[in-house]
Amino acid sequence: MSPAALHLAINHLPVLWPPVAAALLAAGLARGSGDLARAGLVLLLAAGLAGPLVYWSGSSASDLVLDLPDVTPGRVSEHAHAAWTTLVAGLLAAAAAAGTLAASRSGPAVARVPLALALVLALFCSAAAGWTAHRGGQIRHAEIR
Repeated sequence: MSPAALHLAINHLPVLWPPVAAALLAAGLARGSGDLARAGLVLLLAAGLAGPLVYWSGSSASDLVLDLPDVTPGRVSEHAHAAWTTLVAGLLAAAAAAGTLAASRSGPAVARVPLALALVLALFCSAAAGWTAHRGGQIRHAEIR
């Protein structure tokens, strides 16, 4: 599988998983549910761990798409810069999720402050990933430019 094919197959993971994780985290906070909170934390951790593979495959794929018609280096560069922001946001969110999961292993409750921090990071990661996806779509989709 080429890096471009891999990137197209997995690039939606860090776009779709953080908002779902945010919804689970918010529900866990609102309902006081440790199970919902942990599900959100696990999903946020998975999204963050998928980020480096998505970033690497995109970086490798950029060399392949620059020779295609209507692809400009500027659009590819804008997407790559946005992707870096999303990668960092995802790794920070994953670290917060991992730390919160580790701290909550001893009991049924999940501490509200670390959970709220993970929620804020999940929301930031969601926004960054949406921005990155939009920039990526502009590379080949004239209808959204």
